[in-house]
Amino acid sequence: MADFNEPQVNEPATAKAPIWRPIVGAVAAVAVAFCGWSAWQYTQGNDPLAFLGSSAFQTVAETDDGAPQITTASDAAATTTTITVTADDVCAAAATLSFDGADVSVASDRVVAVISDGGIWIEQATTDGAAAMVEATARRAAALATWANGQGVGFKQVTWISEDANGAVRMVVRFACEGAPASGDTAALLSSASGYAISGNAFAELGSVAFAQTGGEAPSLPDAAEVPVIASKTADGEVLTETKATNRVVDENGDEVSSKSSVSGDDGNVTGDEGNSLSADDSGAVSADAASAQQADTVTVTITVDGSAAGAGSSSATLTLEPGATVYEAIANCGVSINAKSTGYGMYVSSIAGLAEKDHGSMSGWMYSVNGVTAGVACSSYVLSDGDSIYWWYANVEY
Repeated sequence: MADFNEPQVNEPATAKAPIWRPIVGAVAAVAVAFCGWSAWQYTQGNDPLAFLGSSAFQTVAETDDGAPQITTASDAAATTTTITVTADDVCAAAATLSFDGADVSVASDRVVAVISDGGIWIEQATTDGAAAMVEATARRAAALATWANGQGVGFKQVTWISEDANGAVRMVVRFACEGAPASGDTAALLSSASGYAISGNAFAELGSVAFAQTGGEAPSLPDAAEVPVIASKTADGEVLTETKATNRVVDENGDEVSSKSSVSGDDGNVTGDEGNSLSADDSGAVSADAASAQQADTVTVTITVDGSAAGAGSSSATLTLEPGATVYEAIANCGVSINAKSTGYGMYVSSIAGLAEKDHGSMSGWMYSVNGVTAGVACSSYVLSDGDSIYWWYANVEY
């Protein structure tokens, strides 16, 4: 029988080693082995980490039909393509256009293209009769819209502007690139256009047709301004002949300085500019003395260019021009450098002798008057009479 008065003695249990120690040891052994193997691989000129770029690290995605699709970084790089379409590309495409199997091309140097905000604008001077012009304009615009849709760059619409030899808009039509018509007569094409407008002069010449003078939303220029189409028939009508004039430039003493030739209806840019001193409701009428000027052998005028408001100089010259010459032809042939562009209203002179619009404030630019009266039409629409005095000045200067 135990003596409960004797003290009890508890003997300690045998101590157990932690289970993670052999795991750590194994990992350390593997690491040491890998380091040694890697060092040996480097000495052999190999990349010990090359296995990281193998197919084991490809990403797997589900396609629409549920089948796995494997994409690697190299695959993605191979399928990335940058597509660029320039205005020159558009002009080149215009020279290859066909519609419903018929050739509707126009030489690339006879059109000007502008690409802006997902759209294409084409400007073309045409001397065709009204019926041929309307048909060709609609077909060319539709054909170009189909071409643009196939370029894969997201073009949304094509606007084609046909003008007469003086730059007055005869017709404008716009087609959406997606779903542009590939066949149909003029009436069908215009009914499927986003918008179109035909000038009063051209529409009057058409006679009885199966379409209206305008339809859809009025097409606009790249700056969102509406393309200026004169809806009423004007007394002067359209200018459907190209004119080539040789202008003899003389100085104040009457001595010949140079002789230059110019052809109307060959150039232009689609812009929002309105032409010098031209407002949107102008009819494009030329000076009342145009008929008498045509009868004269020559037209002698004086021209002054005054940039003094912007700190530039002022100079004058006397020019002898052929009958029918315009203010634009005078400034283009007076011996000073100019920059000009064609707009829906006519030629717009943006720079003379290196002094450009907006050089001295957002509203600064060149204006002109004839015989002291500020003109109400573009400089390319004002026909000069013998003895006229032209004055160009730089206005609205802000310092």
